[in-house]
Amino acid sequence: MARQIRDPESRRRVIAAAWRLVAGQGVHATTMRAIATEAGVTTGSVTHYFEDKAEVMASVLRYNNKLAANRVLEAAAGKSGLKVIDSYAKAMLPLDEERLKSWTVWLAFWGQHDAHRLVTREGAAAGYGAMSGWLVQAFADAVAAGELPDTVDPRYESDRMQVLIGGLGLMAGGAPQLLGDVRRRSRKMLAEHLATLAAKS
Repeated sequence: MARQIRDPESRRRVIAAAWRLVAGQGVHATTMRAIATEAGVTTGSVTHYFEDKAEVMASVLRYNNKLAANRVLEAAAGKSGLKVIDSYAKAMLPLDEERLKSWTVWLAFWGQHDAHRLVTREGAAAGYGAMSGWLVQAFADAVAAGELPDTVDPRYESDRMQVLIGGLGLMAGGAPQLLGDVRRRSRKMLAEHLATLAAKS
């Protein structure tokens, strides 16, 4: 049953608190009581806004996806073609503490049935589907602008870029001390990858 949202800011605070806990200790260890404590509210306040833990976790995944989408949109603003692709990749990689937490949250949901149901229900317009679509469009724009040869398949190159981002992101391994090394290697690999694509005849 839908619940009346008396205070949207309180609800957002609960979601952000749950996001921090999932990033720090995973989905299973994050309890409703711990979320309430982290948010500075009562457990009753949490259950006012959310039917159960599964609903909170779905909101955490949406929140995490929105954080990533906002970073991408901000990084790509006013840019086109290859600059959008480069900005997209750098915005997605865990190159600072907040982005590392986002990756940790995604990995915490890896294989979770509720997360898969959410992705299926919300479809291609949300999360990975939306971001993949932006990347396909950026590759198509780069081809149209002559930055990339017309032999480049935007969908295929989008998938390859997502694989590269995924691999580079996983190299961070949830360890903040590796971020500097990941930053250096990722920038080098991304630059080399885009240069190779642009040089194709």
